[in-house]
Amino acid sequence: MIAILLATIFGIIAFLLNWLTYDGALAAAIFGVISYGIGSWEVAIIVLFFFVSASLLSKDIAATEDSFSVKFRRDGRQVWANGFWLCLWILIWFISENSLFLAASVASIAAATADTWATELGSNPKNKTYLITNLNEVTSGTDGGISYKGSLGALFGAATISAICWLLIGEISLLICIIIGFTGFLGCFVDSFLGVKLQGSSLKIPLLSNNENGKITVSNNIVNWLSTGVASVLVLLITLII
Repeated sequence: MIAILLATIFGIIAFLLNWLTYDGALAAAIFGVISYGIGSWEVAIIVLFFFVSASLLSKDIAATEDSFSVKFRRDGRQVWANGFWLCLWILIWFISENSLFLAASVASIAAATADTWATELGSNPKNKTYLITNLNEVTSGTDGGISYKGSLGALFGAATISAICWLLIGEISLLICIIIGFTGFLGCFVDSFLGVKLQGSSLKIPLLSNNENGKITVSNNIVNWLSTGVASVLVLLITLII
């Protein structure tokens, strides 16, 4: 009951502060119930840090633009694009009691944080931006573009989640926390790479499409979902190898 109450309160506050749309607030509430109710308060703090830091960074940039509400408010799809893997690994961890899955859940948030911080801190038009596939200079905000400032933002974002994990979650060792930070940082570049290769293209997946031709257009949310998934799976693979 406490998890449901706290998650609902956060969803309402985020909606009132214009951080989330109505469906985004509902998704965040469900997300909070899973991370706190099935996970733990330590995981909930990590999730809360991601949401608050992402929203504040977005607000700082969007407040200077005409498209404030469009750029700043996150909807349900954006929430789940960043939170799906955490919920999945938390459920598996709850069933198996294997801390590797707990680490994978945190890694997905590390990747989401890295990508969000990189986007918000590196999207200034004054920053030189390069396409990740060939390093040609492109306009700031181009899909697949990377910058020095954005990369530093990604590094600090992933490292912060890693540090919080080490400070709060005793069953995850320092070495695994470092791996979480590394894969979270790497996940940001996976996102940029997939943004170039996949975003805007059409994939034939009949089960996921409501079109007659069975195709879906790869959106930024799908790219975010894939990159956070890659980061979390990498934690599992690297940990098993070492």
